Amino acid sequence: MFLPKLREVKEALGSLFSAPYTTKFPAIPFEAHKAFRGKPRYNENYCVGCGTCAQVCPTRAIDINDDKKTKIRTLTVNYLKCMNCGQCEEKCITEKGIVLSNEHSLAVMQKDDPALFEKVDKSLAICESCGDVIACRDHLVWIKDKLGAKAYSHPNLLLETQRHFTDFEESKTKSIIRREDQIKLVCPRCRHKIVVADEFY
Repeated sequence: MFLPKLREVKEALGSLFSAPYTTKFPAIPFEAHKAFRGKPRYNENYCVGCGTCAQVCPTRAIDINDDKKTKIRTLTVNYLKCMNCGQCEEKCITEKGIVLSNEHSLAVMQKDDPALFEKVDKSLAICESCGDVIACRDHLVWIKDKLGAKAYSHPNLLLETQRHFTDFEESKTKSIIRREDQIKLVCPRCRHKIVVADEFY
């Protein structure tokens, strides 16, 4: 009868003089391991706004909002939906546009607290013929860099490159497509119409 009691006393004394198994969070901030999968964070310098992260997100925690008036695309991560799986980081075409951080705390007082959202804004390239969205300008530059000299065969990539050397006004949208519209910033659908109209009319 005394042996179980002695064992309990031994365990109690051992626990008293040994290091704790848990941390003192929140009194002392907890530092996660480097491999910990925490909140995904955008890197504005590397994100090109392609939207791949939103396409591969299994919980649809990433939203894309295109504003044609301001020509801005906003990508937003909702941490309430995010399960920190790392698909966005793994499938990012630049490999650095969005990465998982070591941040893990979601303790807030309101569900619409800005700390629960991660946003990045990217400038949009708008079709000068129909006004539809083509892509983010950073995405066009990334494609141009990948293609190298071959990029100069595409008017959109050529015009986007030209923007880095000189300023020029964009054309206004119009209802009639003409041959000169070939050398304009236009979407694939309008570029097809230009070719067809020039060929058959």
